[in-house]
Amino acid sequence: MLHENLNLVSLQNNRRSAWHFATLQFLSFAALSLLGTYGNVYFKRRGLSDIQLGILLAVPSVVSIVGPMIWGITSDLLQKRKAIVVTMHLVSAILFPLFWFLNSQTFILLCIIMGLFSFFFDPSIPLIDTWTLDYLSNKGGDYGQIRCWGSVGYIVPLLFSILIFSSSAGGVAEVLLPMFFGVSGFRLLAAIQASYMTDISPSRREKMDWKALRIYLCPFAITFFFCVFVRSFVFSPFFAFFNVYLDTLGITDNMKGFPWIVAVGAEVIMLAFSKKLIQRFGAVTAIICAYVAMAIRFFVLATAPSWEIILVVQLLHAFTFGAYHPAAIQIINQITPESFRATGQTLVSVIGGIGRILGNLVGGFWASYYGYAALYKYLGLSVSAATIILVIAFANCKKP
Repeated sequence: MLHENLNLVSLQNNRRSAWHFATLQFLSFAALSLLGTYGNVYFKRRGLSDIQLGILLAVPSVVSIVGPMIWGITSDLLQKRKAIVVTMHLVSAILFPLFWFLNSQTFILLCIIMGLFSFFFDPSIPLIDTWTLDYLSNKGGDYGQIRCWGSVGYIVPLLFSILIFSSSAGGVAEVLLPMFFGVSGFRLLAAIQASYMTDISPSRREKMDWKALRIYLCPFAITFFFCVFVRSFVFSPFFAFFNVYLDTLGITDNMKGFPWIVAVGAEVIMLAFSKKLIQRFGAVTAIICAYVAMAIRFFVLATAPSWEIILVVQLLHAFTFGAYHPAAIQIINQITPESFRATGQTLVSVIGGIGRILGNLVGGFWASYYGYAALYKYLGLSVSAATIILVIAFANCKKP
């Protein structure tokens, strides 16, 4: 009887811990959804040109080459996640309101603040993923089911934005003030949530043998990192200019989040079944499917489609993120030694950062000189070529 009671208590504690991680995912992605949906529209309305916007969005990518590795290596050396995650959320919540006082006339200062903000904002989600994987390694569970709550967190603020933001298109920057309260508020709540959670060390404390990272030089790992680079290269300008593109198509401010409600809703469904699907078809297959869906998505957007078609094509986010993300997490987690797990996750961020730098700069140039429709056509061509390369490369290299 005592043994059964202890097992019941342990099960209840595990469920409670899982809900803590799910809540942290929810709050972190709630802040990200508002920033991702309305941030670039805000900067555009502050007078930034397409090229300036591309440069500004390249700043976080430059920071992500160094920042995530600093945080990741520090986290692995200390075998601690909690204090770092709390610090990241707290400082970014304090820095974000500074953007309210900046515009195209203070572009250099705007870039500096963006760099500081990104140093604390961008690496937080990879480290939350690492913290979650530490928990799952010790207690067991399904990453996709916990990560689903991040997607729910992404949707909820966008549902409220339908009621809060203006029902007109092309307004002034000041009408987007609620975004600032939302981003900083959710980051503060996430810091509070993380402060009540328990640090979970890896199940086995291995010796920090840096030579083990030579696994990243094998053909399979190099192919995977090429995949990460290309996806970041095409997705960064896609996200950067999508809502600005909607502005030119006459979509009102309060409805700009609706395509992402549809997209992330599809993503949640895919994430809920991702573990079983990846077990059956494999992570590489999931990534290739995501790339095919990306190409279709970009080519449709290049036609300046109707509102209804935009909503339909957003369903492909189930593949372009819902299938891709858990597959990528599984691959990097499997090829990385456990004691370097945070380093592995942040290495993906670094490679993605390089892709985002080039993607935002090239995307800003394409949007400025050829227009948004041409931008998405070129992104579609880029991802199509990369898909062919990945199919051939993955077929000819052995998984370690």
